[in-house]
Amino acid sequence: MLLFRPSLRILRGTSLSHDMSILTDPAVAAFLAGHLNHDQGPRPVAVFDCDGTVVHGDMGEAMFYRQIEHFHFRRSPALVWPDHPRRGELGSLYEELAALVPAERAGSPAYPRFAEILLSRYFDQIASGAVVKACADIVRLFAGYTPAEVHALADATFEDEISSPIGIRRLGGRDLSRGARFIRESVELIGALTERKFDIWVVTGSNKWSVVPVFRRFGIPPDRIIGIDLEVRDGLLTDRAEEPVPIRTGKIDALRRHTDLIPLLVASDSKNDIPLLLYSAGLRVRVNSRKRDTADFFRAAGTVPDKTWVLVESPHIVE
Repeated sequence: MLLFRPSLRILRGTSLSHDMSILTDPAVAAFLAGHLNHDQGPRPVAVFDCDGTVVHGDMGEAMFYRQIEHFHFRRSPALVWPDHPRRGELGSLYEELAALVPAERAGSPAYPRFAEILLSRYFDQIASGAVVKACADIVRLFAGYTPAEVHALADATFEDEISSPIGIRRLGGRDLSRGARFIRESVELIGALTERKFDIWVVTGSNKWSVVPVFRRFGIPPDRIIGIDLEVRDGLLTDRAEEPVPIRTGKIDALRRHTDLIPLLVASDSKNDIPLLLYSAGLRVRVNSRKRDTADFFRAAGTVPDKTWVLVESPHIVE
């Protein structure tokens, strides 16, 4: 079992040591003791992010990488991304590769250039702060597929990621992550909350399809999973993302469209989810799976790690 052990220690709030179960944390134990059974009345809500929170890895990005690797396109990316600064080159490369049989594409000089243009656009937008657009754009590349087809692609991506060794893949001149694993602390929390009759909601900035197989293992139905999705017309996905895009404050807006209940627990790993974490009426669980600076996180949040925060500084990967 791999352990993440960042050197930063937090003096305020609750910080788990590497060998603690999250269920033995005093704040978590007290919270669970106060919610032993909810057989009567509305079931309370707990909200989890997916990537970096429940799984070590990024399922949305993994599906994007797989799409490029296997050339899963029904429409030219140049048509889906008309604002791309290299649109003409992108369109020409796509047409060149689309004319080849699958066995010839990987060896074509056009392939690494095509992959590089797609990846650079995504990462450049992330770096510039255009996170909402970047994440929506890579989902829009699945325009032209049916909902059933993208769910099948998502299932294949999940099975490949969960069974692959954790490492890297080389694509478009970049070293990109490969392999996903469940994070023990979140698995434990989901199990304990489910036993206490919580409704578990998932709100992710990845495409919805990519995280459905992750939460199928917990019995969480797709109608309680909120992610980026595309509008459907005549049975096919269009290149229009449904609003609101569930990123940053959009996660709260998207959740409110499904439930009026304010969550009693929110778990996430990301600064992008600070609004959602602060929306919790109870516990806020920060899973530091990416080894980010915790002091910087709380500066961005404009708050301090008080008793409402549980800080998982050394999350365990389940092998």
